Amino acid sequence: MSGGYTVQVLVSEHRGLDPHALHDRLLDWRADVALVGGDARCVRFAIPTEDLPLFVDIACAPPEVYAQALCDALTWTPRWHEGWSTMAERCQASIVVTLTPQRPINHASLLLGFLAILDTVLAELEPHQLASAVLHWMPAQQLLTYAQYRELRMDLGPCGPAVNIRIANATGRPGELLADTVGLCELGLPDLQTVFRGEDPAAVTDRLRLLIRRMFVGDRLGCAWTEEASMVPPMRDTLTLALDRKETDSW
Repeated sequence: MSGGYTVQVLVSEHRGLDPHALHDRLLDWRADVALVGGDARCVRFAIPTEDLPLFVDIACAPPEVYAQALCDALTWTPRWHEGWSTMAERCQASIVVTLTPQRPINHASLLLGFLAILDTVLAELEPHQLASAVLHWMPAQQLLTYAQYRELRMDLGPCGPAVNIRIANATGRPGELLADTVGLCELGLPDLQTVFRGEDPAAVTDRLRLLIRRMFVGDRLGCAWTEEASMVPPMRDTLTLALDRKETDSW
């Protein structure tokens, strides 16, 4: 993973950050989180590990600071029916949350740590801000409402909001579709992809969700796979799956 793991929270308004209030909340999670410095616009924390600390940066930023990434997320979030112009009208501010490891760390530790930090930031928002907030999950190229974020957390566990499943006609062959995941690679795991025809895309999506959870907890996938490059951008390492309907119907 290059850079850090970043989610942008778009909100209707924001008066600025309170570094000490955020620090107090983070101390409820871990007593060793250190406030490195900051002000109402940007604050940094350090989370100790056995050697190099993890850095957490929380910053206020204009919503359009990640304009291209937002366009990608709009493209790959098919259930999102609100255009950017409408979003920009009601989302006048954003908070950018980034967790930056200084060395490779376990994917579960990375994600669970990030979720604890994100939940701390969200807890600082007023109920009306949460109700209209948009979570721009950059590693997964998707947009989520706060309600969708909580639902995915409850239904699918930590990796629920962190991985997007896309369906596209990417091969150019009539009747053939590609399903792939975006978000696992940013956690240090290979993403998944599979080509299929004659099956319900919703059923294929459900199979991939189960496989994502299996991979996240270190279980066997239970199907044949081949290591290949991704068929569509972003370019990343993937496992191309050979899903068998008879095998997967019992999953």
